[in-house]
This record gives sequence, structure tokens and C-alpha cells, in this order.
Amino acid sequence: MLGIMLRSFKHYTIILAGAGLLWFLISLGTPKINEDIYLLETKRSMHQKFSSKSEKYLRENSYNVPSRVSHLTYQYLAGALPLKKKILTVGLSSMQNPTGRYLMSTLRSVFRVSSKNELKDITVLVHLADSDPDWLNETVSIIASHFTPQILQGQLLVIHAPSAAYQHLWDQPYTVFNFSDIKTFQSKQMLDYAFLMSFAANLSDYFLMIEDNIWCAHHFLTTIQQEIEARKDKPWTIIESANHGLVGKLCHSRDLPKLAGFLLLFYQDESPDLLLFHFRSLQGQQDPIHISTFLFYHFDSSSSFLTHDLYTCEKPDSEKFQEHNFDIPDNPLAFIYTDMQTLQNYLPQNAYSLDETFFLTPDALPGHQLTVILDKGSNMIRVQVLTGTAVEKLQSLEGKVELGSNPTGESKHCTKYIFLGQLWDGQLDCRVKHRQTGHNVSCVRLVVTSPKPWVMVRHINIWVSHEDL
Repeated sequence: MLGIMLRSFKHYTIILAGAGLLWFLISLGTPKINEDIYLLETKRSMHQKFSSKSEKYLRENSYNVPSRVSHLTYQYLAGALPLKKKILTVGLSSMQNPTGRYLMSTLRSVFRVSSKNELKDITVLVHLADSDPDWLNETVSIIASHFTPQILQGQLLVIHAPSAAYQHLWDQPYTVFNFSDIKTFQSKQMLDYAFLMSFAANLSDYFLMIEDNIWCAHHFLTTIQQEIEARKDKPWTIIESANHGLVGKLCHSRDLPKLAGFLLLFYQDESPDLLLFHFRSLQGQQDPIHISTFLFYHFDSSSSFLTHDLYTCEKPDSEKFQEHNFDIPDNPLAFIYTDMQTLQNYLPQNAYSLDETFFLTPDALPGHQLTVILDKGSNMIRVQVLTGTAVEKLQSLEGKVELGSNPTGESKHCTKYIFLGQLWDGQLDCRVKHRQTGHNVSCVRLVVTSPKPWVMVRHINIWVSHEDL
């Protein structure tokens, strides 16, 4: 049972099947650039993360959430279970946040941009994931007073997972947090959404994840239903309509028990983006599926998990995304490291130059990296990564960008990294808003998350506080 195994898995296991796993391990090979002991130890730890036992476990069709979770008695704070199964559940989790409260604005947006005809086929499910009774009572009272018609019509349901659900999963009182610790919030977020998904498994045919600080595009429900209809004869696991975190991720409700169990198993080991990426890969969907229209937008202020208060990343087709910068990047002095193959005239350092040269490499595999190692730590205010050809976006990279600190040894490789953002169509443009996140950054690491026969990295652009120059 998963409940028995939860405590035994302390490190996240990236699973690839059969020959793919063997191919990846062999292809690590000998890097082109001489490595120090730190890099060799990193590769050794990657080997140790593979486990045939967990591979069999994760691929078992009967994989589910623990029985003690699936049989939880949830509190119904507002609304009741729908009388019949709906087409779609829109689910979100929320907890109290001293920097602001945007749950009501999010709910108001969902209902205001949707027609009566659209709303008849959905349930909006809210998990209030906080144990403070005063906050719960106040929040439920506000929801009930503002959304009475939706509650009475069965369109809105508010629940609360009991504190016992978190027993043995969370080693600190889960009402007390350091709000600048993004990893703590992401771990708690995974637990909250796992309980949300477990409850939602039988409410509808499909489940759409959002967060508690977003506003929605007009008639987003129709766009979602059109996408579902267009893919009814095609296999898929997750469809995405936003480029960060859990917001805008659509899945089959039949997959929710498996996804909930997956989050419960690895909630402490990876970011939400990477957990969802690995889940869909394990389910057989190797490439992301994006809805062409951007449906969800974050408020400028933070969500209850503060992930968007630390930085804001623009979608490539957004008006705010600027590939051709009028503000010239700073790109401080740095050494460029990669464990990918290097070709003459298409060297890694080309990606960091401010001219039009680029880095081109074959056979990019998950785990490969291109890292900018700064001569000295800098306070970053913006990071931009551009991959693939400028127009057609051919040879784009599917990956993530991380900010590193704590450099060690003569090579100055960083020993601590935090997640900055996922590449969207091979591109990323993030403005760092939180002082702690961008303070004294020594490395910017681009990590491959999906295999590509060829990858072109045109630019890694960095802007720093002018006080550093």
C-alpha cells in the first residue's frame, strides 16, 4: 500500500521505461569539459535515484491514494455534493496569507466570465487548507454571503480536509510558515492539492486546476470544452493553458487518484511544475499539450503560496514579453559550463554573448544542463532564455531554469538551486521581485527535461541591480 511506502521514499525518483532508461544512463558518458568531484558526485546521485521497485509501483494500474486518505471524512463548509456527475470540476486550494487575500476575486472572476449555459456543467470546488478556525469561519461566511446563488444551484462547493489528513506527512504545525520559504509552500501546496484531487475524483469527467489569485479569460469554460472535444479520440494526460505552477492544468478525473497519490509520494522533492511533468511522462505523454489561447492570469500580488510574489514570468506571445530588448542585458563576467555535446563554431559561450551567435548541440537528454557561473554573486532583477530558431521556433528546448547560490571549489559550481520557471515554447522571461530570491545569485542553470535531437540556445540574458555594476 502507498500509505506504508510514503515514509520510505525520501528522494524523488525520475522514472523512464525499459530501453529509454538504459539509453539515458549510458548516454551520460564522459563530459566534454573536465569535471570536478562535485559534478561526478552529482551524476552518481542521479544513478541512485533510479529504482526498479518504484518503477513497477508507479506503473501499476491499481496505483491509488492510501486508503486512509481516500476514506477521509471531509468537512462540507458550504454547498453540497452535486446530484449528478458534471463534465468539469474547477478546483483550487487556498490558505490564509498575511500579504493579501484574493480568493474572492478569483471566484468572482470564474463566475462573471462564464454564461449560465457554461456553468450548468461545472462544479467549482474550493479546499480551504488551513486549520485556523477563526480564518475558516470568516472565509466561509464571506463566500456564503457573496456566492449564495452559486451555492444553491450546486455550482460551488467548499470543503476542508481535517488536520488528521496531514498527520505523518507534515512535521510542523501547518498553520505556521515562513512566508519567504518557497520550497515549504510548494510542499504544503502539493499536500493540499492531493487532498483536493482525492475528493474530486468522482465529481466530474474532467478536472481543471487553478490557484487562488488568478483571473480568467472570458468564456474560458467553452475553450476548455472545445479542447476536450477536439481531443476526444486522442490519448492525453495533461493539457496546459498556463506556463507555471498548477494553474490551468486539465486532466481526466479518472487519473486523479493516481495523481493525488503521486503528489503525496513526492511532495517534498520537486516543484509542482516538475512533478506534473514527470507524472504525464510516466502516463505516456512525452510532449506538452498547450491550449493556444492563454486563459488564466495572475494578479500582481501574491497567491497563498507566494510563488508569484517571488518572480513573474511572461508568456512568449504576451505583450510584456520582449525578445528584442531595448534595455541591453548586463550579462556579468561568467564561465559557461555544459555537459552536452559541443560543436566547433557553436560553443556554449555563444549563448551568453550579446551578439547573434548561438549554442547548438545534438542529442539533448533529460538532466543535461547549460550553466552560467558568474565570477561573483549578483543581485538579479531579470532573467531571459531564448531557444530555437527566431521565427519557426525549431530546435527549441523543453526545460526549466534555476537560480544557484553557495558556490564551492575552484570551479565555483553552485550547491544550492531554486526553481525560477519552466520554458514555454522554448522561451522564458522572468522578472525577479523578491529580494531573497534574486540576492547574491552565482549561477543560472538551464536544465533539459525532455529529449530533443537538436537544441539551439540563442540567448541567456541577465539583468542585475545597477548597484552591482
